[in-house]
Amino acid sequence: MICRNCGNEMRPDARFCPHCGAVNGESPGAGVYAGPEAPISGGRKKKTGLVIGAAAATAAVIAVAAFVLLGGLFGSPKGQVEKALIKSAAAYAAAEKRLGLPDTGEWEQDRAVSQTMDLELKSVNGELVGYDLSALEGLGLGLSMDYSGADRWLAYGLRAFWGEEELLGLWVKADDDELYFNSPQITGQTCYGVNTETLGADLKAMDSEGAGELEDVSFNLFDLMDTVLDSMDEGKLEKTAEEANRALWEAVKVKKMGGRTLSINGTETKTDAYRVIIPQKDLEDYVSAMEELMSTADYLAVYEELMAYMGVPQEEIDDLVEELEELELYGELADALRELIRETGDLELEVCLSGGYISAVRYEDEIWNEDVELTVYLGGGEEYVDDLGIEIETEGVKVTVSSSGDHGLKNGVYTDETSIRFRQNGVNLARVTSELRYDPKSGDDNFQWGLDVNSSGLLLLSLKTEGCLLAEDRQISLSLEDITLGSMGTDICSLAFRWTVSGRAERTSIENPRLVTRMTEEELMEMVLDTQQNVLDWSNEMEQLFLSRLPAELLYDMMY
Repeated sequence: MICRNCGNEMRPDARFCPHCGAVNGESPGAGVYAGPEAPISGGRKKKTGLVIGAAAATAAVIAVAAFVLLGGLFGSPKGQVEKALIKSAAAYAAAEKRLGLPDTGEWEQDRAVSQTMDLELKSVNGELVGYDLSALEGLGLGLSMDYSGADRWLAYGLRAFWGEEELLGLWVKADDDELYFNSPQITGQTCYGVNTETLGADLKAMDSEGAGELEDVSFNLFDLMDTVLDSMDEGKLEKTAEEANRALWEAVKVKKMGGRTLSINGTETKTDAYRVIIPQKDLEDYVSAMEELMSTADYLAVYEELMAYMGVPQEEIDDLVEELEELELYGELADALRELIRETGDLELEVCLSGGYISAVRYEDEIWNEDVELTVYLGGGEEYVDDLGIEIETEGVKVTVSSSGDHGLKNGVYTDETSIRFRQNGVNLARVTSELRYDPKSGDDNFQWGLDVNSSGLLLLSLKTEGCLLAEDRQISLSLEDITLGSMGTDICSLAFRWTVSGRAERTSIENPRLVTRMTEEELMEMVLDTQQNVLDWSNEMEQLFLSRLPAELLYDMMY
């Protein structure tokens, strides 16, 4: 119904208008009834009546004011959309929490993290190439990293292996001001390194050629990392972003349009549609605020400070900073966004609400003489977060993404079925389907995933795997011992993938550390000769290993 006082729309059962506060059914200009008149004179009882009347009137005014404010905030079209935004975000946050994944943000604060990853070939279909390739089973690559800011320790490792045989290992380790390199196959059991804080002075003392230009080089890797991390004030960045978001929302205009029935993954859903308009000028201001926000972390100043700390000559620093300034990465991105905003003008969206949640956001306009339609489905089904989708259509090409399942773990198990379809002028081009299942409360084999890529009725690629995903307080690990890859209905190979990340760094030892800048000329020459011999020995060993394991005809084809 329409308020007789201000003319705005209101619910038929509303006692007060949420816009002006008038009582439902009153004529224009009518005030709010506040109780009987208080007597203006008299004895003690009359004073008491005056106090009671004033208190009643005050309470009535406060109640009406609160009703108007709350009704204006959450009862108005704009308030309803804002309330739905908050409720929708809370639903997704709750679903994520039910997955039981640890808060990795704490690891960043503690500046401690450890990560390992292995990818291994388990089997390969030799019939596809006409050779027996079973000997290749066990080939793999491994990566590892440990970092502890508190202990000032860092270690990176890369290794290639073949079954139990380690083909090659490379390690870089930093222990406060000392940086070491080691490869068991190349440097043996010795770790060779330098002291980064005395690097320039050590090179000068060695009287190395060109050392005079580097005599001021001095840095500590962990001090550099602390400088970079400290330059990013997350609290300030978050506050600035919140202010920009709030300013943009205050400029938004919202109008209720009426009912709309949506089909979300095949389920009919009745919604209330709202027209949301974001003015062009405020969008441009928002982009400028984001550009300034990104510039708050002045990376150029950080780079300049780091290079000066490392002893790089100021002239070279100025040249590099000038080149970086010319790139204007943030400025170019912001300019591109502003150009797009000028092309589209005010951004008009249709926001559909159902059950107090945002069910969909729709956009339709012409951009650079091309019609563009975009719809994002944010929720539906038994649980709000269970059904999602995206539809994009332009120039006759339509991309449809639909995702359904138990995303909110209503039954205790996370499930998801996602399909991506590509069509052009109504003709199917390709389809990607994914099925995933994860049971957080189960141990072994609690994770399954399958992926298919189809085009013109042909199965171009298929992937199937199962394994174990474990999430603990400060650790996440994923072990997939059988990843099967196939095409056209034929298995190509199977792989194993193992990944672990945690908020605890493991410190390893540095065996036989030697600072090359403290070695004599004879020791340096001996190191070079030993390294050359180790490389030759390793090369011969690898040749013999491959000759002993691979078919001769395969090696011949690989070489010639």
